[in-house]
Amino acid sequence: MSCTGRVVGVSISAAVAFGVSMAAPVGATAGADGQSVVSLSVGPGVSVEVADKRTVSLICAPTVGGTHPKAEEACKSLVAADGNIRALADFTVPPLCSDEFDPVIATIDGVWRGKPISDHGFFSNVCVLRATTVSVFDF
Repeated sequence: MSCTGRVVGVSISAAVAFGVSMAAPVGATAGADGQSVVSLSVGPGVSVEVADKRTVSLICAPTVGGTHPKAEEACKSLVAADGNIRALADFTVPPLCSDEFDPVIATIDGVWRGKPISDHGFFSNVCVLRATTVSVFDF
């Protein structure tokens, strides 16, 4: 089964904006297209309201920073996908992930290039999540 077939579903929810004060900048500038500050969350199950989730902040502009452990990599991936988490996968051969069904949800909320964004996706397991979203949800 392909990676795309394993994705349980993706939907868009209402936009929510976050301020730059989420975390201190730690890196170089990332572009002049407006502020890009997001909150990323990963949690078990298929509910946006999951209680047991991990959340990090990611600042991609005006500087790179936040609490994401791979902020520079994650920003490069999001810039290439123009902030669209569904456009992150960049592989020609599907990754080798098990067919184990242990669903996870990934969410992104904040501001991308000065415009509010809010999105989430359901994935059949953590391997599929990381293969599909590269470094963005690798925390």
